[in-house]
Amino acid sequence: MRPTWESLPLSVKDALESILGFSVVRAESQRGGFSPGVAARVWGPAGEAGFVKAVSAEVNPHTPRLHRDEARFAALLPAGHPSPRLLGTWDDEPWIALAFEQVLGHEPGRPWTPPDLSAAIAAIDAQALVRADPALPTVWETHRDELRGWRQLAEDGTPLTPWESRHLDELVGLEAGWQSHGQGDAWLHLDGRGDNMLVRPDGTAVLVDWPFSCAGAAVFDAIGFIPNAVHGGAVTGPVGPACDALLQRFASGRAAPELQVTTLITAFAGLMAHRHRQPPPPGLPRIREFQRQQGEICLAWLRHRT
Repeated sequence: MRPTWESLPLSVKDALESILGFSVVRAESQRGGFSPGVAARVWGPAGEAGFVKAVSAEVNPHTPRLHRDEARFAALLPAGHPSPRLLGTWDDEPWIALAFEQVLGHEPGRPWTPPDLSAAIAAIDAQALVRADPALPTVWETHRDELRGWRQLAEDGTPLTPWESRHLDELVGLEAGWQSHGQGDAWLHLDGRGDNMLVRPDGTAVLVDWPFSCAGAAVFDAIGFIPNAVHGGAVTGPVGPACDALLQRFASGRAAPELQVTTLITAFAGLMAHRHRQPPPPGLPRIREFQRQQGEICLAWLRHRT
């Protein structure tokens, strides 16, 4: 359960209201995501609207860094980009707070409908055409210590499932190629789950939450989206073929070479396989189960492809 606007210290509320330019008279916490901080739509006395995020390092020491990264990267998004505009940031340790324009819309995938799925695919396809700002890090710079899960599991001697154990050497070998296959100049969102999107009344979707922005191969965002959508029931049928069929609905998926796709799925599966076996981080009790589910879907996808 997320903390609410009402639970924020008065100093944080005052700072956010100063950025928004109105006093908050109503707030509605958002259900999606895993952040241990406040994430809420807010309204003023004359109907003014905004969206706020705030977290304390005392709850989770890593989340403030993500909020700072999001503020930095959101400010780089090109003019006219279909995402909520950052209005301002307040950073006073241990708290950091961000205020954005409010986007009128609903989260897709609650449950997934064909129009919502089409809107999400179109949004990710559109983002694949956005060139990364030169100030963005590369996906190798941001994830080289994370997308080595199979190697880490092998080095640690972690108990694995029978299938993982039989194919561990192959998984480690495939994973090692992600650096070259992940290179590119697309602006990656890299966390394009349904709860990081909003479908507007006109039927178009926008991506929100940009802390993992980086430059890389456009198909990365499609691959990252698919396990979450499949788990949410966006498509039916056997998991492996369903994932491949969904990938073909993305322009980047149709264009990507088979080996590139398989390599990046392997790297993503390794990340989830390693992460879900770790103790839960402070303030995030549900994330390991989410990672386990995503990893199982990735492995089913890999078994189908290989």
